[in-house]
Amino acid sequence: MNYLHTYLRMVCATILVVVLFGPTGADTARAQNEEPTVTDKRPEHYLVKLLGTREGWPNDMTDDELRVMSEHFVYLKDLTKRGKVLMAGPVFDQFGLIVLEVASREEADRIMANEPSIVQGVHTYDMHPMVASLQASTVPAWRYVEVRGDRKLVKEVTVAATLDEVWRCWTTAEGVESFIAPKANIELRPGGAYEWLFDLSAPPGQEGGNGCRVLSVLPMEMMSFEWNAPPRFDDRRYTYTWVVVQFEAAVEGSVTVRLTHLGWGDTPAWQEVYDYFDSAWGYVLDRLKQHLES
Repeated sequence: MNYLHTYLRMVCATILVVVLFGPTGADTARAQNEEPTVTDKRPEHYLVKLLGTREGWPNDMTDDELRVMSEHFVYLKDLTKRGKVLMAGPVFDQFGLIVLEVASREEADRIMANEPSIVQGVHTYDMHPMVASLQASTVPAWRYVEVRGDRKLVKEVTVAATLDEVWRCWTTAEGVESFIAPKANIELRPGGAYEWLFDLSAPPGQEGGNGCRVLSVLPMEMMSFEWNAPPRFDDRRYTYTWVVVQFEAAVEGSVTVRLTHLGWGDTPAWQEVYDYFDSAWGYVLDRLKQHLES
């Protein structure tokens, strides 16, 4: 049996495990401890070679080793959704390959120390820093809900302030920090970061809107950005929705802000997230009004 056949067998077994049992609590706990830290410096990249620990690997996997490799696949798939694994897979009949994008060597070491096939002795590994001189930017299909409903969550408020003041509150880190979050990371360009961080004591990557990006900007009129659910919503946190905020001068000396939140999944699990933001966005607009009118 060659490496490709073995890998495909492992993937099929993983699908069965996920369908029947879902991720374990340990999987979730490990993933929560390995979120990327928001930082101003560029990410670091590491190439990891996974090496078998016995003769004949991987062409004669035992049932127990197949179980471990299923856990390995789920773990790496989750990290791929979180933007830490750029690619992973077998290099036929030789070794497994993982390319990591992380904030530091310490983070890369932590990821590999918790990797199921390493923990359970199926693999050892070599890790080498690399420079990603060229890197394609793609949007994976799983980043957004595959089957979406047509619901729109709409909120609106009129604020006694200038258009410049209101625009600044939404489009600059200083503006967001002035009324709603202790820290923000904003690059006002399509594809730039748009992160509101609410709990700076939380584990890295769970402080708030980690990983969200600007989608479009029409200066002084409209901006749109990705948004994600709080960490307590588990897997739904890493399936992004999007928000469109429109700014319109109202009566003299005031501005109407209209917020539309879209991209919801059409399941009961997504109804929970919708209900949460139905309340949360009302709170955000109230805080905006209080801040600018005080």
